Amino acid sequence: MPFKGEFVQHKILRIVLLAMLIALCSCKTMRSIKSNIKEYATATTPAEQFEKAVDKNDLRRAEKLWLENQEHFLENPDTLAKLEKIASVIKKRFKPRIASATTNISSIKWPARLGQWTLIRLKLNNAQEIIDEIESNEMLLALDQIPDGLEKLKRQHAAKSKLIADDAPARFKKYPVLTADNFFFLYPVALDEEEFLTSQAAFLETKIASSTGNGVPHLVRTYGHILPPETLKTMEGRFFRNLLRRKSGSKKPSLRTIIKAMHEARKLGFPITRIPDCKIAFVRVTSKSMLRDHAIEFGLGFDVDLPVEAKQVEAKGMFNSKTAKDADVVILINETISKLDRRSSALKYQKSKIITGYREVYNNAYDKAQMTVEKHKIKRRELNDRINTNMMFGLIGTAMSIPYMNAAERAEEHYNSALANATQVPRMIDKPIYKDYSYKILTINDAKIASVQYFIIDRRAKTYFENVFDIVQQQRFRVAYGVNDNDPKALEIMTSFKSDSDVRNWEKQPVNIRLSELLDHYLKNESKDKKYRNMAQIQKRIMNNRNKAIKEFHASKYDSDTGNDPRFDSVVQVFNHNTGTGSGFYVTDNIILTNHHVVDRSDFVEVRLHNGMESFGKVIAVDLFRDLALVKIGIRGKPVRFYNKRTIPTGVTLDVIGHPKNYKFSITRGIFSAYRELPSHHLPSKDMTIRYIQTDAAINPGNSGGPLFYKDRLVGVNSWKRTDPATFNLNFAVHYSEVIDFLKQYGIAYRI
Repeated sequence: MPFKGEFVQHKILRIVLLAMLIALCSCKTMRSIKSNIKEYATATTPAEQFEKAVDKNDLRRAEKLWLENQEHFLENPDTLAKLEKIASVIKKRFKPRIASATTNISSIKWPARLGQWTLIRLKLNNAQEIIDEIESNEMLLALDQIPDGLEKLKRQHAAKSKLIADDAPARFKKYPVLTADNFFFLYPVALDEEEFLTSQAAFLETKIASSTGNGVPHLVRTYGHILPPETLKTMEGRFFRNLLRRKSGSKKPSLRTIIKAMHEARKLGFPITRIPDCKIAFVRVTSKSMLRDHAIEFGLGFDVDLPVEAKQVEAKGMFNSKTAKDADVVILINETISKLDRRSSALKYQKSKIITGYREVYNNAYDKAQMTVEKHKIKRRELNDRINTNMMFGLIGTAMSIPYMNAAERAEEHYNSALANATQVPRMIDKPIYKDYSYKILTINDAKIASVQYFIIDRRAKTYFENVFDIVQQQRFRVAYGVNDNDPKALEIMTSFKSDSDVRNWEKQPVNIRLSELLDHYLKNESKDKKYRNMAQIQKRIMNNRNKAIKEFHASKYDSDTGNDPRFDSVVQVFNHNTGTGSGFYVTDNIILTNHHVVDRSDFVEVRLHNGMESFGKVIAVDLFRDLALVKIGIRGKPVRFYNKRTIPTGVTLDVIGHPKNYKFSITRGIFSAYRELPSHHLPSKDMTIRYIQTDAAINPGNSGGPLFYKDRLVGVNSWKRTDPATFNLNFAVHYSEVIDFLKQYGIAYRI
């Protein structure tokens, strides 16, 4: 290492050398400045440059020089006088151009034939260019050298332009807008295109309404991008309504007429962004029981890709909701089959490694780090030795040492950096112990297969269309199985392949039905339209198709056999989309009885029979105090027989049949505990009590409305149970006498 005094000498030497360099550079700079001054002295003055530009008739160059050197010109009287003289020359040069333009403007006769519009536009544009050129020339304006005749030209140009602009609406009405080029490209004066076309909307609508052939698409292509969206939409709507009126006359257009008109309008060039007065209601009427039983394995969605007002309606509101009643078209979708077909193929085993442990090994990087430190240490020492040797030769030696001093500083930095790095490198490290293993890569060919029945009900035409279409959607997945968490590449592997979750998520996604495809299919089968008398006819048709699908589904299922107990044939399951699931039973061959709270807030419910058939039912009577309701359905069944004695022996066995927690057609058994008269559970009143049967037969949500049997006779309607803490098996059914009184009120005959 050099001594401190030696470093001071090094620094002094550097300062001396730096001063010499600065002096040398200063000499060169002074010579450069003197050279520039000499060149500037020989350059021409702005006035001379200005005069040369005028001589060459380069007026733009002259004006630029004026703008850049105004102070020079205005502060020198001799130059200013010369400048005014030159400006006068420029002024005179404009005179013949102004005269020619004025003559051209005066020669314009308006109105003019269409063939003369281009020439008139050129004359007006030429005059405007001269006016703009003079008025933008700041030199002429500043020196008050406005050319003669300019004001006259401006007045004539403005008057002629106004005359032509004011006459534009009249010219437009005579212009062949349905066949000719863009009116604005040819018209002699510029117009506010959007504002002008908006003012002419009524005229355009008249032309569109009376047009046939290619006129309308030509008009839309030519002016559609100029018209404001609202104006274009208004024109489009009026054209579409006129088209519908021509096709349907005084009647309301049918759905088929609307679709045909939409296709025709689009061919003519109208995008048709809205179909007026056509409300569509989508209703998915797929069997709820098939959904719950997973017979339908994935759902359907509706892609409304047409400009109609479309809403989806729950099946409960298919016929009685406001949306369904207001709709012009009701589309019913019924999935009869919806299955997933997952097939595996091309199983492949992929080799990889897992870490089973670690062992301590010598770190070769440690030796490398130490060698790096030693290398920089030697380099540093060699440079310092060289500097010390040179310093022995005085000032010359010191000058020779400057490069080595810089190198020595860098060597010191490298040494310190290597030393710091070496302290971070351990002598021993843990090395992973690997073990070979294989994971599986399975190719899965997955498919969604559905058979969908749909009805399109056109309420305006009083027709319905029924058809079936199949859906097949396929997807291929490569799924990795058995990837070990201890595999260092586990994350990379799982990112490269799909997982079971990815496959399941795809399978759960609904398949969308596009409205346009559905209606195009409908349009091609016009001969299959059928008239209907009322919606009940269609309802019956839907239920028949649903029941057929249910029957086929249940034929392939394992199930319990209740054929030895005929009471099950009288019991039904009731689905209310507002309150959930309950039970019920036939009291006549087409009327079922259930609890009021089962059908609460619904006019229509769905009913499922023991044989799997389904039907819609209409609520026809209710009793809130007794918590009873009657529902009329379209499928006939076997009515129950009522118990006809006044007492029931205490302790006899009673049977509950129903659907607790949606476990369909379950039977539970208990005893007759007691006869009770209690305030109504669902509508308590101090002045009114209801007769109940108390039993310990299990009653749970889903049993409500179901029958309570003593042998083969109905003795009660399962209604409620005590649920307060430390209370068990206190269950209550509405007494059969209350049920009989309720039936008598509505004139319903019953069997005993």
